[in-house]
Amino acid sequence: MTSVAIDMKQVRKTYGKKVVAVENLSLQVKTGSIFALLGPNGSGKTTTIRMLTSLVSKDGGDIHIFGENKIDKHVIGCVAQNSGVDPLGTGKENLMMQGKIYGLKGQILKKRVDELLKMFHLEKDQNRLSKNYSGGMKRKLDLAMGIIHKPRLLFLDEPTTGLDPEARSDLWKMIKQLQEEQGMTVVLTTHYMEEADELADYVAFMNEGKLVIEGTKESLKRGMKSDTLIFQSPHVEKAKEVLQGENQLVVKEDKLHVQVTDGATKLPELLHELKEHGVDIDSVTLSKVNLGDVYFMHTGKTLMKGESK
Repeated sequence: MTSVAIDMKQVRKTYGKKVVAVENLSLQVKTGSIFALLGPNGSGKTTTIRMLTSLVSKDGGDIHIFGENKIDKHVIGCVAQNSGVDPLGTGKENLMMQGKIYGLKGQILKKRVDELLKMFHLEKDQNRLSKNYSGGMKRKLDLAMGIIHKPRLLFLDEPTTGLDPEARSDLWKMIKQLQEEQGMTVVLTTHYMEEADELADYVAFMNEGKLVIEGTKESLKRGMKSDTLIFQSPHVEKAKEVLQGENQLVVKEDKLHVQVTDGATKLPELLHELKEHGVDIDSVTLSKVNLGDVYFMHTGKTLMKGESK
């Protein structure tokens, strides 16, 4: 079995003459890994997934899935952000219909449906109309439908958007289970930084159709100083000038984000330096570095928790 599930080289996609959705994107996804593609609305995440699942055609570049340059729909599964569940069908009926689409029939289909109902804890609700399911139950059913044909590669586009924390946590456990127990390769798009931190082995950030930076969560965080000091000031540009040099600095609105090694120790020193230069500070916040900070430092943009697609 190839060690690379996805190999993209210089892939491009435009809509019309002016809208560049994905520009010269090159990345690899290792077999058996969970790969998170992160970015705000309009960054190119969903277009990338659509190309990888053959829902839209690329304009240029190369895509290989498990070494093949043709996308075999029986090898991949996809759970879109918008639910594919038929609200007028029961949970079991939805799974049966999805299985038939992939050519499953008879006892093989029945056994697979029963297996998934048990795995996703939907057994007791299998004969209820899915329109009466909770949001978390519908997403479990979506995920079960996406893997009914036992794909080697699963795409999840914003899988937990709109779910409450408990339902989100349950879905995370199931995604990890698919990887660890079945060896499935999972590619997910998300704007929830805690989701990527919880699930992903490898992370790639996109912005305006381009790959910004990629690596393991640990390597991306190590590439920055360990703490973020956020200064709010009416003289934020002057504050940036004063602190320019040893620190990584980004200004957003009236706040200066400063990366430092030890925030608690460094803060008094920086406040003293700002005061010496006549810079007034309204407030300061200290936070530990996370993936959102990595993205912000490379793009100057914030991935907002709860942002809709």
